Amino acid sequence: MTIDTLARTTSGPVHGLTEGDVRIWRGIPYAAPPTGALRWQPPAPPTPWTEVRETTRFGARAPQHLVASLVPPGGAEPNDQHTPFAEDCLYLNICAPAEPARPVPVLVWFHGGGFVWGSGPHFIGDGRALAREGVVVVTANYRLGALGFLRLDHLLGDDYADSGNCGLLDQVAALRWVHDNIAAFGGDPDNVTLAGVSAGGKSVANLMATDAARGLFHRAIIHSGGDHVTTPADAAELTGLLLDRADLHEDRAEELLDLPQSRLLEAQNALASGARATWVWRPVLDGRTLSTTPIRALATGAAAGIPVIAGITCNEAGSYTLSDPTAPDQAFAVLESVFGADAGRVWDHYAAVLPAADTAAIGCAILSDERYGVPTRHLLDAQSRHAPVWRYRFDAPSPGAPADKSGFHGADIPFVWNVAMDTATDQQRHLSTEMRRRWVSFITTGTPDLEDLEPWARYLPATGRSTMLFDLASRVVPDPDADRHTAWTAQQWTPGTWWTLPAAALPAQ
Repeated sequence: MTIDTLARTTSGPVHGLTEGDVRIWRGIPYAAPPTGALRWQPPAPPTPWTEVRETTRFGARAPQHLVASLVPPGGAEPNDQHTPFAEDCLYLNICAPAEPARPVPVLVWFHGGGFVWGSGPHFIGDGRALAREGVVVVTANYRLGALGFLRLDHLLGDDYADSGNCGLLDQVAALRWVHDNIAAFGGDPDNVTLAGVSAGGKSVANLMATDAARGLFHRAIIHSGGDHVTTPADAAELTGLLLDRADLHEDRAEELLDLPQSRLLEAQNALASGARATWVWRPVLDGRTLSTTPIRALATGAAAGIPVIAGITCNEAGSYTLSDPTAPDQAFAVLESVFGADAGRVWDHYAAVLPAADTAAIGCAILSDERYGVPTRHLLDAQSRHAPVWRYRFDAPSPGAPADKSGFHGADIPFVWNVAMDTATDQQRHLSTEMRRRWVSFITTGTPDLEDLEPWARYLPATGRSTMLFDLASRVVPDPDADRHTAWTAQQWTPGTWWTLPAAALPAQ
């Protein structure tokens, strides 16, 4: 039996393909190419078309410099690893059940990569594992690095008031496209869940905090996310450093508008590359798209009524250490940026809580908590006042990896999406099935608690911050990292870079 994959969007008709029990569309433009006069402008609607558009190949990826040590191995096939990099990158992909009996729930997935690398299908492919469970999966590219998050209004005027949040506004545009079009693909626009990992998880928190995305989604899943934004002053300083690497003084900033993509990427990489670049670029508290940090916004009810699952892995910073062995050495300076003169006291607190850990392990624990663990705790504390929330920590060993590599950043993703599981043990496959069932239940009904599985109690600060430990034998425990996190209880900070950026080389003018 032939299954029709012709769908009519508000921009024009598209034709996809059928592979087994799923229908697939790739490379659908959700916005106009952000090139020429649209560089560093909010996303504009795509140019309409009338002829049927074949959407069987992924669209171009945002310009980026991939570092092999940061890219997870394996992944679902096919993915977009052979597609080119181009500024014309605002495309999304859809994977849907072959024959949905009714409008089905939708999951919109935003990829990770520290806001400097990655793409919608990277590592998860088309998202077939959840589509086979009755979910329409949408993955989307968005602008990265300087092209997505470079503040320019202080140099080029109000016409560039949104330049520091172009990447975030791309995500809003993708959500709006889903709201307007997903019914044509069998999805329910009134049952949309946002999800993402790392920068994608932090993006979900930002989208929960911005008025621009209000009403476009109904639930959220945050893998290794939390708060991650920058101030206008810090964003302006970063702009100055980028201009320096491009051999431009600030009074020549307008030359950036026509600077070839390759030169812009070279300047960005000269400023920071590899693991050191993963948190340099981020959304800006510009008073327009983002008025305050996500945690503060959620505390005041910005996302009231939006249920959330949020979690971390047990050794987040371990991945960064593999890529750059100097990562743990940055931990004390990170503490100084947050606690000032009290940094030594906090270091001693970690040393007391982790008596068997060496200096590198203590540094990794601090970095993991500063970037992921504590922001996730604060985010859930804030949202728990306004909606049901659940927390998890992923502790399980990864298929084919030694025990000391368990729980690294992103280790939970293969289990949810059933990728890179070829060498998994029966216990690991059982855990993968359990997590996927819980995620589908949450996407469908708003709760991950299932009668035939270990009860997953809601996370509430007043009742012990219950947390699911996903492992070969999963269980719920009260606040598993409380002894470490108490050092941060009253602390608020805007996360910076872990490594110090190089100073400007050009003389002042």
